[in-house]
Amino acid sequence: MTERLESTPTRPAAPAAPAAADEPDRTRLRGDLGTFDIVVMVLAYAGPLAVVGLFMSFVVGYGVGPATPLMFVLVTVSLCLFSVGYVAMSRCLPRPGALYTYVTAGLGRPIGLSAGLLAILSYCFFGVAYHAGLAIVLQALLADLGGPVIAWPVLVVGSLLLTLALGHFRIALSARILTALMVAEVTAILIWDTAVFIQGGPEGGLTNPFATAGLGEGSVALALLLAAVGFVGFESTAVFRDEMRDPDRTVPRATYLAVVCIGVFYAVAAWAAVVAYGPGAVKETAYGDPAGFFTSSVQTYLGSVAVHVMSVMVVMSYLAGTISEQNIMSRYFHSLGADGVLPRAVGRVHERHGSPFVANIVTTAVLLLLFVPWVSADAPTTPYAVLSAAGLVTLDVVLALASFGVLAYFRRDDVVGGAIWRTLLAPLAAGLLLSAATVLGVLNFQVISGDAGPLSVALLVIGVATATTGLVAAAAFHRWRPEIYRRIGRSPVEPAA
Repeated sequence: MTERLESTPTRPAAPAAPAAADEPDRTRLRGDLGTFDIVVMVLAYAGPLAVVGLFMSFVVGYGVGPATPLMFVLVTVSLCLFSVGYVAMSRCLPRPGALYTYVTAGLGRPIGLSAGLLAILSYCFFGVAYHAGLAIVLQALLADLGGPVIAWPVLVVGSLLLTLALGHFRIALSARILTALMVAEVTAILIWDTAVFIQGGPEGGLTNPFATAGLGEGSVALALLLAAVGFVGFESTAVFRDEMRDPDRTVPRATYLAVVCIGVFYAVAAWAAVVAYGPGAVKETAYGDPAGFFTSSVQTYLGSVAVHVMSVMVVMSYLAGTISEQNIMSRYFHSLGADGVLPRAVGRVHERHGSPFVANIVTTAVLLLLFVPWVSADAPTTPYAVLSAAGLVTLDVVLALASFGVLAYFRRDDVVGGAIWRTLLAPLAAGLLLSAATVLGVLNFQVISGDAGPLSVALLVIGVATATTGLVAAAAFHRWRPEIYRRIGRSPVEPAA
């Protein structure tokens, strides 16, 4: 199935102009976001305190112990490589849709639609995991405070209704709330970092932040996979393109800033953890008690009051993640609705708030349906762990496709190219690394998900079925609804060939 995709100059003449002349105004999102707002949203989705408070213990205990800071640095470098091509595409294709748009432009509409559906599936997995995680930490906080015991499905429904309400309004409201939550969250971690570095650990003062001693004691591949969980959402910067004041400047700045800020933040926190327990004991401690790994060090270095404060901060971290998740996922649904892949109503924008209010409702409905199979579970720990792993592997597939899409796009004769580093070397390196990460994720899926039963296999099958659905749907559109087919990937409509 061959096709000629449109080419767009590297420097669009009117970046703020609509992506397509025929696109009705009611499908265009509106906002006034700046670089700081976008970075905050990405950081909120990454959930720095949630990662430091739990996921980092798995990187340390199941991974490479004192070499954990190095793992976060390596992931940062890899994602910076991906960002080079991602930013180049954002400058060439001034349209919303992000990964969905970029894969389509490079690899064609069938693969692009598959990538769009896989991106939504990934965010569905993460969305369920985030709301389940919020229920876990909220139940723990209520227990510590002597509060009522509330069934976790009730807490999940409450958080879904809250994010539904916030997603209805202009994006600036969510941005303001996320800014307040993120300032508190990041400040709490920095205070812990500082206390550990000032007081020193049981094995003396500061250790080597790039120690390699633990590389031979655990699984480097597993450590890198688990560390990558903390960066999820960095690729969402271009999703908000239509809601930015100056997208041509904001997308590149926000993308690089998000990756670097997340990477530095985690590397320093991991270094503090190594200092707090000592290089010789940190791996064994994290493996033996991953849930108490962080809180025990907070108790030691900041006292019991700080432990209670951190518990509240962790709840806020998960809450921020659910808000950001709602915003990102609803914009992917909106893009598919605006293209006509989903019912056109899903692509409608609120006249007053400029928000994807229908897609926002669809997002909540989908997440609610995905929770139904888990309601009978005694605790939300299983969906939290298993779906986080499934979301990571699925997202790696889409990121790898996007990298190869950059390569293909800039290899065309009718596309204005750029520096070979941006259009060839960096995307190729990123594509190969992300492909390797995908393979490692599949091979180690039962380990990173904590489930060795049929559920792990079922989730991988769902991923394959989703990708296949995209290919089949694109073929169907091409045959019976060519006007929709030509719009896939937020593409300007071309005359039928």
